[in-house]
Amino acid sequence: MKTEQKKKWIHQVLPLSCIAIVILLLPFGIQSNYIITVAVTCFLFSCFGVCWNMISGYGGQISWCHAVFVSIGAYTTILMNNLAGWSPFIAIPVSMILSFIISTVIGKISFRYRGPFFSITTIAFAEIVRVLLLNFRDFTGGSAGITRPYIGASFWNLMFENDTPFYYISFVLMVGVVYITYRFEKSKTGYYLKAIKGDEDAAISLGIDTSRIKLTAFQLSAVLTAVIGVFYGAFINYVQPNTICGMDFSVQIGSVVIVGGLGTVWGSMIGAFILIPLIELANILLGAQGGAQLLYGLALIFVVIAQPRGVIYLFSKENRDRIAQKLGKGAKKTSEKIREKGREDI
Repeated sequence: MKTEQKKKWIHQVLPLSCIAIVILLLPFGIQSNYIITVAVTCFLFSCFGVCWNMISGYGGQISWCHAVFVSIGAYTTILMNNLAGWSPFIAIPVSMILSFIISTVIGKISFRYRGPFFSITTIAFAEIVRVLLLNFRDFTGGSAGITRPYIGASFWNLMFENDTPFYYISFVLMVGVVYITYRFEKSKTGYYLKAIKGDEDAAISLGIDTSRIKLTAFQLSAVLTAVIGVFYGAFINYVQPNTICGMDFSVQIGSVVIVGGLGTVWGSMIGAFILIPLIELANILLGAQGGAQLLYGLALIFVVIAQPRGVIYLFSKENRDRIAQKLGKGAKKTSEKIREKGREDI
C-alpha cells in the first residue's frame, strides 16, 4: 500500500509541484509586463473555464450566460470602489449573493425541461442583462463603460504598479478553483451529475433528483465565476457591457474548455494557455476587430476534426497506447522490408 502511494505521489504530486515552482519563479526571469499580463489573463480564463466546466462539462448543460456572472463580480467591484471607496474584497460576498440568486432563478425556470431549453434561457438572460447595463447609463456608464481610477498601490484595493502581484493572486485563485472542482468531481453530487449527463432517464429511475443536482452545480459554478469576476474587474479596471457581458465573452469561456477538454479538471487550463496567447497574436496580426472570432472558429474546427474530446486527450493513456501501437507496427514493417531486401541481395 505504501509503495502504491509512493508511486502515485511520484507520478502525480511531484510533477505538479515542479510545474508550480517553475510558474512561481517565472516572473523573476521576465522583464516584460505585457507577458505577465497575458499570463494573468490565462490564469483567470482558466478559472472561468473550470467554473463553466462544472455545469457544462460534467453535467452537459451548456451555459451561455457565464459572462453575466463575470460582469456581476466586475461591476460590483468597480461600482463599490468608485461610489463608496470600498475594497474589492468587500464586493466578494455581495457578488456571491447576487450570482446565487440569479442562478437559482434561471435554474428553477429551465431545469424542469429537457433539451436545449437551458441553453436558450441562458442566451436570452445574458442579452437582457447586457441591454439593461447599456440603458442604465447613470449607474453603469452605458456603452462608454466605467473605469476605476488608480489611487496608488494598495493590496486592500487590489491596485499595483505592475501586474506581477496579480500574477501570483490569479495563480492562487486558479489552484483554489481547481481544488474545489476536483473535490466536487469526487463528491456524490459530482457523480450524480455525470450520471445525469450520461442518461438522465436512468438517473431518474435510480431516484436521483436531477433538477436539484443540476441546480446545485449551476449555483456553485455561478458563485465561483462571480468571485473570479471580482478579481478580473480589479485587474482590468474597466468594464463595458458589450465586452464583459456580451455573447463573445461567454463563447470565449466555453471555447477555452472545448479546446482543452470538456469534463476534465485540467482541460480548461490547457485550453486557456493555448487559446489566449493565440488570441493576442491574432489581435496583433489581424487587428482587434474580428481576429479573435476568426481564431475561435478555426480552433474549434481543428479540435472537432483532429481531437473532438479536446487537446488534453492527446496526452491520455489510450492515445499514448495507440501511438505506441502504430509505431510498433511501423517498426515491424520496416524490419520486414530490411529482411526482404537482405534476402534479395543474397
